[in-house]
Amino acid sequence: MSSRATTQNLQVLDVTSSQHEEAAEVERRLDKVDLKNLKIRIESTSGEEIVIPSELGKLLQQILRMAASGQSISISQITQDLTSVEAAKMLGMSRPTLLKLASQGEIEFHKVGSHSRFARKDIRAFQEKRLKDRRRAFDELREFEDSLDLNET
Repeated sequence: MSSRATTQNLQVLDVTSSQHEEAAEVERRLDKVDLKNLKIRIESTSGEEIVIPSELGKLLQQILRMAASGQSISISQITQDLTSVEAAKMLGMSRPTLLKLASQGEIEFHKVGSHSRFARKDIRAFQEKRLKDRRRAFDELREFEDSLDLNET
């Protein structure tokens, strides 16, 4: 996704040499583990333990890999509201098509003055729904094709 997003709270983390070495060691060990079965746990010195959910674990793995490279890491928050141009670009469609879908109730949006804004989560939900609909339509087409019992010879 190459759309430009407004960032807030940009933080640059300088990776120290010891953090780089530790992250590189963890990365080497991660390469030897089946990541599908990986559980990340945080344990306090008093023995309290927290198991990190798998999706958050994937994010932590990415950060560890970046730290293992030894370069600085920048982390920022991006705004949750998208302009119609940003949302259309994210969906791979024209702005007029997006606005038409929004006016038909296919995509949630809200107004800021006279401008349409789209929540990032609503755009992702629309993407997922569209993908499910396409897969269902393809499956129906395959079933229909199978019901015709056309033998290719």
